Amino acid sequence: MKPRSYRSVLKAGFLLYTENFRRLFKASWIMALLYALCCGALGTLSAIKIPELIVAVIEQVTNYQGIIIEPLLPYCYNMLTIVGLSLLALVILALASATLLNKLKEHKDTGAIIPPASWLKVSPRLMLRTLKGAFLTLLIIVLPLLLIAGAIVMVGANNLQQLQSHTITITATYMIVTVIIIILALPMTYTLMKYIMEAPCGYFSTLSRHYGKGMKHWGGLFLVFFVSALVVALTELVVMMPAQILNIANQSAHLGLLKGDPLGMPSYITTLTFATFVFCCFIQFYVSQILLVHNYYLYGTIEAKEEEQSKIEHQ
Repeated sequence: MKPRSYRSVLKAGFLLYTENFRRLFKASWIMALLYALCCGALGTLSAIKIPELIVAVIEQVTNYQGIIIEPLLPYCYNMLTIVGLSLLALVILALASATLLNKLKEHKDTGAIIPPASWLKVSPRLMLRTLKGAFLTLLIIVLPLLLIAGAIVMVGANNLQQLQSHTITITATYMIVTVIIIILALPMTYTLMKYIMEAPCGYFSTLSRHYGKGMKHWGGLFLVFFVSALVVALTELVVMMPAQILNIANQSAHLGLLKGDPLGMPSYITTLTFATFVFCCFIQFYVSQILLVHNYYLYGTIEAKEEEQSKIEHQ
């Protein structure tokens, strides 16, 4: 909780995470494992069932020049399962991150990260606030995009020719709107951390009162988020490579199977795919949490700078 340059924010976050990794790991590994197991089921199911849906849709379009819903219902149930697993993975990710936030709040209050007394000792209140804050933040960002996409689909259903003739314009407009929403949403990373870390207060009251502060420090938020996200993304690309290779192999094999080709995969491929996804996603969770630690230090920096500015104004 002191003013730092944005380079110092990145350095301090990285050092805190690496020097206290064993303590953070001990406090969070059970929830991280649950997240990895959910991602393993999601990745395995997606690799097998999505190709089936793709082939079924292609065959309908080729044979009937359209899509008939009734034969696709069994595939739709599989897609609903995949969507459900995706939402469950996001929920568990938020709860798993809360176990690390619990230690970061301890660091904020005491200046140190104390070794956890047990394998899973978290604050239920903090877990619920993290889940609520993450859900509402995601909803505010995603809802406008979903509404716009829904409007486009409805217009296209009534007039497909008109939609096809303006595809480039619609796509470009949608991309511009997406960028604007992301720009406006970046200060919410600060308000979300403030909502989680501080005394009980409403999410929307925190957002309305402190969003302006986040916007004031938008440049710093962007710089830290961009550098941190770039490092995380490149690391995750390497970490997730075995899972992605198996995913591509599974999809290619099942697409060929539906076309009459032999599967050409060993009998244990499903088990191997699941185990690989679980292992990779477990590591991926801890790679992604560097974003959380950097956001924590950025929150402390903004708070300290705002306090200094307030003192100067009242002198």
